[in-house]
Amino acid sequence: MKVASVFSSAIALLASTCYAKNIILTNDDGWASTNIRAAYNALTDAGHNVFLVAPASQRSGWGGRYELPDTTTLLTDGEFSYPPAGAPSFSYEPTNDHIWYLNGTPAACVGFALDYVIPRYFPNITIDLVVAGPNEGTNIGSGAYTYSGTIAATYNAVLRGYPGIAFSGSMTNNSFFKDSLNNDTDNPSNILGQKVVQLADVLFTKQGVNSRTLPLSIGLNVNFPNVGTDSSTNCTDPKYVFTRFTGSKETSTFVTYDNATGLLGTTSKYTAPDGNCLNGNCSLTSGTALLASGCYASIDVFSIDYDAPIGIAYETENLFAAALG
Repeated sequence: MKVASVFSSAIALLASTCYAKNIILTNDDGWASTNIRAAYNALTDAGHNVFLVAPASQRSGWGGRYELPDTTTLLTDGEFSYPPAGAPSFSYEPTNDHIWYLNGTPAACVGFALDYVIPRYFPNITIDLVVAGPNEGTNIGSGAYTYSGTIAATYNAVLRGYPGIAFSGSMTNNSFFKDSLNNDTDNPSNILGQKVVQLADVLFTKQGVNSRTLPLSIGLNVNFPNVGTDSSTNCTDPKYVFTRFTGSKETSTFVTYDNATGLLGTTSKYTAPDGNCLNGNCSLTSGTALLASGCYASIDVFSIDYDAPIGIAYETENLFAAALG
């Protein structure tokens, strides 16, 4: 496992250099979840101008679906009844016009933020980064790229030309920020919020006066182990390590059949051996293997250019060249 040198060199600069940036923050657990509110507080306290724009209700596992409200008011309660049924289908918190909800999917929240909230209410703002999460639950492996609402929000931002990072934690609870958010430094949500700031500030520091935080078409997918009071190993500051979406110990979902009940179910099995590497840095381990090994946070680099590698593309084209003329 290799810790990226970019972080070791850039972190040292943070004490003396600070870049205040404009950040869109979204998720799929809902605008009232503890993790996103902790991240909002941490990024804001670090000096950034943050616009939280997230679903009114839980939208985990909705993938890239682009769903906007088809009514002007909520027909059912939002997550944790915040807001309640009858409230507008999109609005902002009465005490903070930087915190918005939309009765839609994470992917749609990105578009709503970029095409409605920012130009209508903050027309002089240029967005520097889109952050999704931290999700309550990990999004590891290439399968997560298609079903995760957190990652979908990120790649929709990247598709629009904005640098994007998806963050996910190993906790499995979905808690209301008014019940669970506090100032405890061992609170897992607060730890993840600080780790979001750390990574974002590293990127901003390395960016300097350049126009972009990340190259065009590139996004990051970050996963954290259990931390703070959720950790049995006293993990409070997981170290960032670059990993691969695919690789050893990645899984696919298989269908099972229960003879006793006659019901179908699912199970996960390892499907990607070490040698299964067509793109990226094949020397890196997978996120699944990394998180199982200790107090580490995985960083996957992904591209929204879905074209096959050039060698495979040429080989496939040549297979059909004679037949197709």
